[in-house]
Amino acid sequence: MTKTAVQELTLADLLPISDSKDYWQHAACKGDRNHDAWFPYPSEDFEYARGICAGCPIRRECGEFASRTGQSGVWGGHEYDRGKMIRD
Repeated sequence: MTKTAVQELTLADLLPISDSKDYWQHAACKGDRNHDAWFPYPSEDFEYARGICAGCPIRRECGEFASRTGQSGVWGGHEYDRGKMIRD
């Protein structure tokens, strides 16, 4: 029996595939392996994700995408729940 390596997914692998992959290549979160930081519980701090978003060149577009497509988690430095911003 041959063992196969399990490749850990990065945040870019989890991003919605409905938009151009080229667009997401510019995301500051691309390659981030700290998945839980991007989907915090309401009682958890999201400063880690917010800090990465702060310098992202597609921050505005990312937040607009989350709102438009009903995403949950941290997008563009804000937290969304099914497309509605719940924390700024």
